Amino acid sequence: MGRKERIESIMKDYVATVTHAGTELERNNQIFFEKWFKEQEYFRNNPDNCGFHDIEGDHLGRKVPWCLLKGDGSDTIVLIHHTDIVDVDAYGSYSDLAYKPDEITELYKEGKVEISDEVKKDLDSGDWLFGRGVADMKGGAAIHLALLEEYMNEKDFKGNIVLIGVPDEENLSAGMRGAVPLLKRLKEEHNLNYVLLLNVEPHDRDNPDVQTIYDGSVGKLMPVVYVRGALTHVGHIFQGLNPINLLSEIVRRTEVNPDFLEKVGNTVTPPPTWLYMKDGKNVYDVSLPMSAAGYMSVLTLSKPPKEIFEAIRKVSEESFARIIEDLNASYEKYLGLKGEEVKKLPWKTNVKLYGELYEQAVEDSGEEFLAAIKQYMKEIREGINNSTVTLIDGAYGIIEKTMEYVDDRSPMVVIALAPPYYPNVNNLMLPEGKKRIDGGLEEMMNMVKNEWTQECFVQNYFTGISDLSYGMFEADKENIGYIEDNMLMWGDVYYIPLNEIKELSMPVLNVGPWGKDYHKYVERVYKVDLYERTPKMVDKLIKSVLG
Repeated sequence: MGRKERIESIMKDYVATVTHAGTELERNNQIFFEKWFKEQEYFRNNPDNCGFHDIEGDHLGRKVPWCLLKGDGSDTIVLIHHTDIVDVDAYGSYSDLAYKPDEITELYKEGKVEISDEVKKDLDSGDWLFGRGVADMKGGAAIHLALLEEYMNEKDFKGNIVLIGVPDEENLSAGMRGAVPLLKRLKEEHNLNYVLLLNVEPHDRDNPDVQTIYDGSVGKLMPVVYVRGALTHVGHIFQGLNPINLLSEIVRRTEVNPDFLEKVGNTVTPPPTWLYMKDGKNVYDVSLPMSAAGYMSVLTLSKPPKEIFEAIRKVSEESFARIIEDLNASYEKYLGLKGEEVKKLPWKTNVKLYGELYEQAVEDSGEEFLAAIKQYMKEIREGINNSTVTLIDGAYGIIEKTMEYVDDRSPMVVIALAPPYYPNVNNLMLPEGKKRIDGGLEEMMNMVKNEWTQECFVQNYFTGISDLSYGMFEADKENIGYIEDNMLMWGDVYYIPLNEIKELSMPVLNVGPWGKDYHKYVERVYKVDLYERTPKMVDKLIKSVLG
């Protein structure tokens, strides 16, 4: 069986294995890999070189399939792909066909499903294969698996290959975060020198003759801003402080704020945006709400978490001061119209990071607080695991619970970090490692140009968020402490082994096929890439780096 036929066979078998993200169906990746492991003579002869790694504390019982091809020397490339896919609700009554690429493609040809002109053009060309996961990302996974089969049959293969399939990429990246101890163990047991983490996510393409390679991945922070106001009846408005007013000012000053823009290499981040905001009321009454909170998304390329947090703190302090100024101006006019003596309101700017609030609760309430927060975290963990509590509601609840044990009852802004956190990574962070892989990257790009008269554009950051974020970590101890202190649910519901990642740090690349409309019912992959070009590129890169 040739390479094309083998990739097609693996891909169709993999696509037919239903692994919806965030559900128990993700455990079906074990069914697929058990079968694949048994098919390989190498693993029948070396059964200790493959298996399933438990993700510690995972409430769905998901595992990371892994295998190791041990060749000559210590240099090792880690191949990764994610095993989860999004659901097929978008396919409607044809959802069963979503897992059958040939049948869903034929259905579209029959004209039974409405598709756009662009999709019809791709369909009529015969160059595209449709189906859930063919692009994102079981098609790419099949490329890695087929190449690994070839390498296992090579005599005296130079170097080593570790392949891992990570669950949960579409949600919180529990698979990649959970695989770090596995990579550390394999490194120690087999004396491996990790020289490259190679992903196979699909890429978008504006020009059909220009492929995109990524040598980094954008970072993502999810800051939470919680505002406690001062309760009062609307008839006595100046006796209280409306948290909606203050939060709205913080949102207004941070939403698409150009001060947060970053440009590194050929990549520019979009500015921050708010994804969620609500007050703390559950029923209507004529009192001010006691609290309001929201969370935002901040994408980063090189700025460390501390710098981002200090910028948000500064904006929050300025917003607080502005709201107090506005309130005092209104209050002055109000008293003047009543003919009363003008005086100032008692409010003062009060902004804390969650880590500071936590330390204050320990100082004010000691063991009583520590016992209470431990019990509350247990309840939050159970609620999230059984889907009765969302991550963001859990985040708000933790801040409120901590506030209960702080003596200061005045209006306050608390800034925290909510899961998930994706560190920004780029090979410039590892200059020696980058130097090692640049030659292989250049050889691959020259092959693309000479054989197919195409170009490769190296985008410095994959901007769609990816598991490459956990391939290296170069932040200093201060920033690691910043994350640990201010990340809500850290160590209970969510955890990143940052020190271990820093220890394992390796260059990263993404080389994947051309795909379109991921997560939609017309998801598709370019067959020439899937069966011919991307496998040849990946093979060239691997052999060059390990050679």
